[in-house]
Amino acid sequence: MPDWVSKRVDGNARNYGAKLERIWELYRTLDLLLSGEQIEFAVLKGITHAALFPVALARVQYDVDLYVPRVNVRRAQDVLIANGWRQQPGMEAHPTDHLPLLVPEHNWEFRGDFFDIEMPLPVELHFQFWNESIERLAAPDAEQFWERRVPRSVAGVDLAVLHPQDALAYASLHLLRHVLRGSVMPFHVYEIARVLDALADDAAFWKTWSALHDPRMRRLEAVVFALAREWFGGRAAEQVEEEIESLPEKTRMWLAHSALSPALGEFHANKDELWLHFSLLDSRADCLRVARRRLFPAAPWPRQRAIALRRLRHHAVSLPRAAFTALRWTCRAPAPLGRQFWWFLACAVVFNFGMFVFVLLYNLFLLDLGFHEDFAGIVNGAMRMGGVAGTLPAALIAHRFGLRRTLIATILGVAAAELLRAIVGARLPLAALAFLSGAMFSIWAVILAPMIAGAVEEKRRPAAFSIFMAFMLAVGVAGNWVGGRLPAWMGGNRPVLISSAISVGAAALLALRLKEWPRGERQHRVWPRSRFLALYLVPFALWNLATGAFNPFNNLYFSRLGFSVERIGNVFSGAQAAQIAALLLAPAIIRRAGLLGGIVVMMTATAFGLGALAAQPSPAAAVTAYAAYMSFQWMSEPGLNTLLMNQVDERERSGANALNYLVAFGAQALAAIGAGSLFTRVGYGWTLAGASLLTVIAAALFGLLLRAPMGADLPYRSNRARTAAPVASSGMP
Repeated sequence: MPDWVSKRVDGNARNYGAKLERIWELYRTLDLLLSGEQIEFAVLKGITHAALFPVALARVQYDVDLYVPRVNVRRAQDVLIANGWRQQPGMEAHPTDHLPLLVPEHNWEFRGDFFDIEMPLPVELHFQFWNESIERLAAPDAEQFWERRVPRSVAGVDLAVLHPQDALAYASLHLLRHVLRGSVMPFHVYEIARVLDALADDAAFWKTWSALHDPRMRRLEAVVFALAREWFGGRAAEQVEEEIESLPEKTRMWLAHSALSPALGEFHANKDELWLHFSLLDSRADCLRVARRRLFPAAPWPRQRAIALRRLRHHAVSLPRAAFTALRWTCRAPAPLGRQFWWFLACAVVFNFGMFVFVLLYNLFLLDLGFHEDFAGIVNGAMRMGGVAGTLPAALIAHRFGLRRTLIATILGVAAAELLRAIVGARLPLAALAFLSGAMFSIWAVILAPMIAGAVEEKRRPAAFSIFMAFMLAVGVAGNWVGGRLPAWMGGNRPVLISSAISVGAAALLALRLKEWPRGERQHRVWPRSRFLALYLVPFALWNLATGAFNPFNNLYFSRLGFSVERIGNVFSGAQAAQIAALLLAPAIIRRAGLLGGIVVMMTATAFGLGALAAQPSPAAAVTAYAAYMSFQWMSEPGLNTLLMNQVDERERSGANALNYLVAFGAQALAAIGAGSLFTRVGYGWTLAGASLLTVIAAALFGLLLRAPMGADLPYRSNRARTAAPVASSGMP
């Protein structure tokens, strides 16, 4: 090494040697404080690893990790706070396995030296070894680590540490968690590789390891073992080789093609670990939960502006790459998704493209017929009431007649309804046809997810859903953009509407190429009966009344401002892009305000957007206000869904979700009819001002009515952990 490097390394080693004495002293202090209060604990990670395994590791340590059973972890925190430690702020909403970091009181400032002897030594109090609710992966033996702890001399006192086989398992779980969250430290990988190499000939160790750990636990460990060998090579015991060979096919494929992606993340932003995660999951719902958390993370954002901007840039750059990787991952799959899936995807593209164009232009067509907002409200209200009526029997219809026949009938029914809506000009038939259209389309939305799930085998469903949703997003952008230009090319709105209805019907030709799906057993809903749900639905209904007063009329609003059809299409496409960007900023609001507070803040911001639209400002300001309004509205939806699912029993979630949709659609139907009449009588300004006020009331009621029933969650209980999986998007706006 060059002299200056050698001097720097030697100096760091001397400083860390001195710091090691402080670490020993901290262990003795913690033992004295916690044992004095009869609080049992076990030492995790750190220098204890060096004593557990037959391999010398120069392990630098910056904090102390202790495991304390959940029943006593709060008491342990109180003891340390009473003795000078302070809780790290801003971590309360962060989903981790430990309480917020405890830092001793100090006046120290970081000056660029990571080996500074005076650097404070924080303490992390862990209450669980693995968070299955976050990762959606079971590690059945993890809670038994505590029962199998063993005594070991640390810093001159006998402290509890993990059993050697469990210590290796915990180190593997800890590393796997960082891999799946895109934050790997190379040393942790190197440590596993060194241990595997050192224990390669220790048959007794691995015999005990196999006996102690459930196959599902060994599978998670094997992923880490394989990654360590890909990075650093080395030997491994026969049992390790066997576990690696028994990994799922797609997991081994990821290791062969993308094992180095976690190491490259600091230099080339990526989310390749998402596909590793998918390969280990067993259900589509878990894949959707993980995808939402990883693509639109809700972790607290750093307080420093530069770090926050760097993190925002990381996610903005990695999202397009994630979409590209989804396609590349599918192409690398050992077997195709199957003709059934691709035919259905082609059918959905044709169907939704026509529907996007139709929805964009239909209200404007009603203006061409001489109608006004009052009748447009009746038509949109009838469509939403049809949605309520169609949703209730949709699952029964699909089960009775089969998914394929239901799909074909739904496509033809929607196409016929839309074709007649583009031809008929009388009020009553138009309202009736809108009801029929809403009822038929709701069946499409209900059968969408089971059709994708049934088209591919279980292991390939995550890729299938990812590809489907990516295509529908692209179809939505293209439909709005093309739809805004077609009237000028085809001589008016009616020819375009007729053509789009025919396009919708053409999707049935592709559906004919599909085979019938196997029929599963019907599942019965359990309807919730909780005080929370009653309190939740009141402001939720007001929220949908407020937003439902404007959303069905957004194209008419811009038309009244003098926007051309082409420009309206551009506005809608741009608003969709703004919504994606807004979802990336939502975690900052959740970090500062919490889940319930964040919902209130975003609802209030939505109200300001509506208020700005009520002022009917200049075209540029109206576009900005609309993008803000739609963005904050979409930012609120995942939080509302999370809030509802967090507070109902798992068996009642299906019933709660159904009630949620019924209330939403019912309120939106009433809002559309009422707002349409008010727009005609008093104009957009006063009506939207009223909707804005209603949104503020809904936000206030959420804060007032729900704060007491929710109670105070422990900071380590993730609001996102129990979020219901989103329904696969139909592609409709």
